[in-house]
This record gives sequence, structure tokens and C-alpha cells, in this order.
Amino acid sequence: MTKTLIRKVERIKNYRIFQNWKPDGSVEFARVNLIYGQNGSGKSTFASLLSACAANATTKFEPQSDSNDATNSGLQLLAAHDAGKSFFQVGVDNRDFWGRVRVFNKDFVHRNLRFEEADGPQPEALLTIGERLTDAEKRLATLRQTLASEREKLNNCETDIRLKNRALEGRKTEVAKLVVESLNGTRVATYAPRSYTKKNIARRLAEFDGNPEALNHASVDLAADIAAATGKAMSSVQLESRNSLLERDILDTVHSLLTASIFDSTPIDEIAGNAARSEWVQQGLALHDDLKECLFCGQELTQERRDALSAHFDESLKRLQSNIDDLVKQLKSSAQSSETYLNNIPTDTAVYSNLKADLQEARQNYKYEHAAYNAEINSIVNLLLEKRNNPFDTILLAPDLTLRAPSINALTSVVNKHQAKIDRHDVEAAEAAKRVEHFHARNFFDEYERLKAELEKQKAARDHQKTTIENLEQEIATLESVDGDPVPGAEELTRGLSGLLGRDELRFSAHGSKHYVIERAGAPATHLSEGEQTAIALLYFLSSVREDKIVGDPPIIIIDDPVSSLDNEILFGVSAHIWSELVVNSYVSQLFLMTHSFELFRQWLIQLESRQQHEDCDFAAYQMTPTYAQRGPDEFRRTPRLSRWETDKNRTKVLRSEYHFLFSKVAHAVADRQENETQADQMMELALIPNAARRMLEGFLSFRCPGKMGSFHVALEEVMNGVNNLDSSVRTRVEKYLHTYSHFDGGNISQPLRLNEATTVLRSLFQLMDRVDHDHVSSMCKALDIEEHRLLGNLTTASPEGH
Repeated sequence: MTKTLIRKVERIKNYRIFQNWKPDGSVEFARVNLIYGQNGSGKSTFASLLSACAANATTKFEPQSDSNDATNSGLQLLAAHDAGKSFFQVGVDNRDFWGRVRVFNKDFVHRNLRFEEADGPQPEALLTIGERLTDAEKRLATLRQTLASEREKLNNCETDIRLKNRALEGRKTEVAKLVVESLNGTRVATYAPRSYTKKNIARRLAEFDGNPEALNHASVDLAADIAAATGKAMSSVQLESRNSLLERDILDTVHSLLTASIFDSTPIDEIAGNAARSEWVQQGLALHDDLKECLFCGQELTQERRDALSAHFDESLKRLQSNIDDLVKQLKSSAQSSETYLNNIPTDTAVYSNLKADLQEARQNYKYEHAAYNAEINSIVNLLLEKRNNPFDTILLAPDLTLRAPSINALTSVVNKHQAKIDRHDVEAAEAAKRVEHFHARNFFDEYERLKAELEKQKAARDHQKTTIENLEQEIATLESVDGDPVPGAEELTRGLSGLLGRDELRFSAHGSKHYVIERAGAPATHLSEGEQTAIALLYFLSSVREDKIVGDPPIIIIDDPVSSLDNEILFGVSAHIWSELVVNSYVSQLFLMTHSFELFRQWLIQLESRQQHEDCDFAAYQMTPTYAQRGPDEFRRTPRLSRWETDKNRTKVLRSEYHFLFSKVAHAVADRQENETQADQMMELALIPNAARRMLEGFLSFRCPGKMGSFHVALEEVMNGVNNLDSSVRTRVEKYLHTYSHFDGGNISQPLRLNEATTVLRSLFQLMDRVDHDHVSSMCKALDIEEHRLLGNLTTASPEGH
């Protein structure tokens, strides 16, 4: 397998305090790299950048960048394979390279440890280890909360749907009731009260949805349609049978009778020319058959007179008169038949109302035609009677005589229509009922469309909620089945943590396949300290980068601040564990150990130098410090500076203890100050001095007042009170420093001193130490090659200015 090493940082263009940044040219990384930097130096920011690049390499999608993240940082590295001298460039987008980088820092602890409660595992002390599982647990907690909220929304949707559906169905029921009430009494079975329901209205509304033209079939005259739908069929109407009437074809017979001649008769002139006389005489003959005298004049009726009258009224004339009488009778009978028919035409109320007008018109037309017919009959009868009475005359018919019988077609049509309506009553009742139904449904249709749209909208929202819930449930199911990262077993965690902490009060046991139960002295362990949490995370991290847990090429390991300043007691355990896993075991490609703990840095530097004397050990040590560049009259930009930690003899002196290092650092800041230093130079030298000075003073006091360890304020007061004739200006400056930068009194020990007082105040600390233990201060100056007189100044001339 190929081992790849980071050799150089070419540049960081834009990442937090790293702006257009390059390290010193002498910086070339080895396999094991030790970097010391106090808080604010940029060390953790550099580790965070490498962590972000590694995280981007493992994401499934292209990372979404902002203006100041790893993607836009412009980081450029030079790397080499194995121990080769041929470098190649590595950018932030080289996934293959960054995929082998593993970073342990505070972010790793937060990502990979998850307790059930914010302040510690409660109540069973459940712990989840591993980024995949912790991410899953965090995501599951969010998803379950979201799921509960979405289910509540779904319940609200279902309630709204029920209410809207109930309102819609209620209105359908009301409209159905209106239809039934309107058609009360109808014989159309569809609209019977027990069979016509809201389902019928629903079907009708659905018909309107599919065919809006159906809306036009509603009642125009609601009352008429209701009457037609609920009324009974009328009785049938019968027209009187009418005998065949004499018409135009009889006129030929009339004409022949009116023009007939009596050839056998001997007419009497006095009678032949006078129809009235003729009729009177002929009637009188029958009255005088047995009489001898005339009843009119009383004179004797002679046989001769009788014979003359008989010759006048012979058989041929009688036949003619008889034929005329028969025809007159027929004519009058025909006229009477027509009049009888007229008089027996049904009344208006006998037919359906819509036929009444037709009946009235047909009756009136018949009446007019009958009058004309009757008039012509009378005219013909009069002519025939005239011929009868004056048979010897020739009588002519009027040329415009038509003798047309009144037509019964219109009346028959009305009666037929009436009967047809009777026959279609059930069909027309059903059609009328349907129009009534359409009328009520149409009036409800707009409201129905609105209610239905609201219901459909709510159903769509419900379906969306269901889809959302299904997606959430699917995601939850997926996350619940996610496999964990490779993690140490419970026993290994217990043993490892005991080794790191130097105590065995914490014990782990498995809880399912993804969690641990933590116990402290047999009870659930709550409120784990920062050091305990860091130690657990470090054990997991070191377990996850072992050879049997890594797929592919050996990893590049970056560890940033494995020991918290508040948990210094675990320093030796952590140091030994990292050394064993990552230095003694040479599997990993490269190691970067970054720390703000000088004691850890000192231990490792000593161990690495010792190891190099006995076997090949490729290591390098660096220091990261903040520098300040002036940007304006009162504006300074902080920039990290990464430089080699030289391992010459003089430099080795300050590694004898952290106290040596701090004494050297603060003393040089005071003794080496130049009069012509710029503000930027002073900022660069003194930015972190208050922190270092306080820790130096703590170390000095721990030997002078061992009983007051942990009580910085009390110890310093005791020391100052024990010094006779202490210069008042020194006491004032030290007391001010005490109150401003006392860690246990809530002071901000990382706050820089004001430039105009920095050297004076810090020199006063050394002057106090010199008055308490002159031999000690003198020995330290000699051991660290510090000019004592430049450090202490002139004690006798110290003045209170600057306090």
C-alpha cells in the first residue's frame, strides 16, 4: 500500500484568519509532526480546515460552499508518496487524497459522541459512539419530532375533511329532501320519499360535471312541471260519431230534380204558373175526396173538374214531388247530423290544458263551417220545395254552391293528442319530475362546486401529508437500520479509559447493538467532564484508524488538543496511548499532533529526540504563534506564523519544564524589548504574555506556598505581605495584575495588556519574585541566558507611573 505524506503548505487563500497565508520557507513536514501553539495562535483553525476538506471528500454530493469555508479556502498542499522527494500538488477537490485524512478535534468529539440528554446521559447513561450513528441519532431525533408534528397536521387534515365532507353530504341531503317535497304525490317511483336520497343528487351532480349542457334541462315553469309530475292522467275523450253528410256529389241529383219536366200531365194554366196555388190545390184534393162541394167556395165539385185536377196532378208529378220530398228530408237530416255533432263536441275542460286552445279553435272552425253548410242546405231545400210546388217550372242552382261538409279533422287531432298524452302520461310525468329534479340540483350546483373544491383541496393536503409522513417513516426506518462505524467494544473502552484517566471508576456495557451504558461506581454516570468525553472520543478515534478498520491506503492523522486545559490530569495517559497507537505502531502514513499544552509538547519532543537516537524516527517540531500587521492607525490584523522549533542546546534548556519555558517566554518579552519597536511588534510579542505570565506566577507560588495550591489570589497576597519594604509601585502593579488577570476570580487571562503598561507591569512580577527569592530568579536568568539587569531594571528607581 502507498503511504502519502503532506510535505508543505503552499498557501491558504481565504480561511478565517488564514488570509493569503504561507508558512516559513523552512517548514517541511516529516512523518511525525509536533506543533505547539497557544490559544489564539491559529492552530485549531488549521486543524478545522483539514477536517473540513476531509469531510467534503466523504460527502455524496458536491459540497455547498460559502465565502469562507474549506471549499473556497484556496488551500494548496505539496505531497509525496512514501519517502520520495518528488512532490505533487493537492487541492481541496482531490477526493482520493482527502479521503485518507482523519482529524481528531473538538468537532470530532461533538460529532461522534451523543448522549441522551444535553448535560449527560440520563437516566440510563446511554452513549452513542461513531459519527454515522451519532448523526443518525441526531437526525432521528429531529425526524421523530417532525413526524409527530406532521402526524398532528394529518389528523387536523382528516378532521377538516370529515367536517367539509359532512357539510357537503348534509347539503346533498337537504337538496334531495327539496326534490322529494316538490314531487310529493308523484307516481314516478324514482322520486318516492323512501327511495330518493342524496345518492340520487350525487349522480345528478356528477352528470352536470361531465356534461354542463344538462343544466339546461331544468324546469322553466316549475309549477307546471310539478303539476305534470304529480297529477293523474285525464279521462279519454270520445267524439260523437257523425253520419255521412251530403256533399257536392248530391248537387247533380238536386239539379236533375229542379230541371225535371212532367210530360204526362195536363196542366191547368191557373195552377201551373203559381206554386202557392198549386200547393194549395193539391193539398185540397185530398180533403175533398168524399165531398161534392168545395169547402172553400161551397160550389159543387163536378166530375169534369175533378178529372181536370187529376190530369193536372197525375202520377209523374207525384213521383217528382215524392223524389223532392225524399231529397229534402235527406238534406235536412244531413244538416241536423252536423248540428248534433257540433253540439256534442267536448268542453274545454275535457282535454289537457295545453290542448284547450287547440280544441277551442277546432270547435270554432267547425261551427263556422257548419253554418255555411247549413245555409247551403237550406238554400237547396228552398229551391227543391219551390220545384215541388211549381213542378212545371225549371229552377237553376246557384253556380257558386259548394255544399262542403264541416271538417272534423282538427277536432279528431285534438282528441288524438289528448289520448296520446294520456297514453304518455307516465313518460311525461317522469320527464317533468326529472326537470324538477334538475331545477333543484342546478340551484345547488355552484355551491356544490365550491364545497367540492374545498374538499378536494383538503384531500390534496391530506395526501401531501401522507406522502410526507411516508417519506419520514422511510427515512427513519433507513436510519434505524444504519450500520455503525467501527467502534471499540465495551471491555476495550473500560480498559482504555482506565488507562487514559488513571482510574477505573467508569465502566461500559453494551446496550443493544448501537449504544453503551456508562456507569460510575455502579450507578448511571451523568455529567461527564470534558476530559472524560475527550478521552472516550479519542479511544474511538484511535480504534477507527487501526489497520484492520481502514479500507485502502494508510491514513494521515491530525490530532488537535487531545488534552483540555481543564483536564490536565489525563495528559500522561493520553500521551502514552497516542504514542503507542500512532508512533510505535508505524501503520499510519503521517501524524500531526497539535497542542496548546506545553507539557505534552515537551514530553513528546523529548521522547521523539530519544527515539531518534536509537532508531530512525522522522519527526519535526513547530511552533505556531500569532503575528500582527498594522492595517491602520489603530487597526491590526492577526496572522498565524508557523515556524520550526529549533532543537539546539539553548532551545533545549527551556524544555526542562513548563515553568522554564514560561519563565523564558515572559522574561525575554521584557528583557529583549527594543525602544524602537512598532506597535505591531509589541502586539506580536505581548499578545499572549498575560496568560503565560499568570501560569509562570502560579508555578512560582506553588513552590513558595504549597499549602495554597489552587488559591492563586490568597497565595499571592500571602507572598506580598511576607516581603518587607516592598516597593509600593511594585505592589500596586502586581495587585492590579492580580485583579485583572486572576483566573479564579473570573479574570480574562487571555486578554492582552495595554501596550503602554505591558513591560512595566510584567517587570513588576519579576521584581516581586526577586524580592521573594532572589537566588531563584538569578539562577533562572543564568540557566536561560537572560540578562538579569535588563529583566529587573533598577529596583530602587521604580516609579508608580503606568499603573
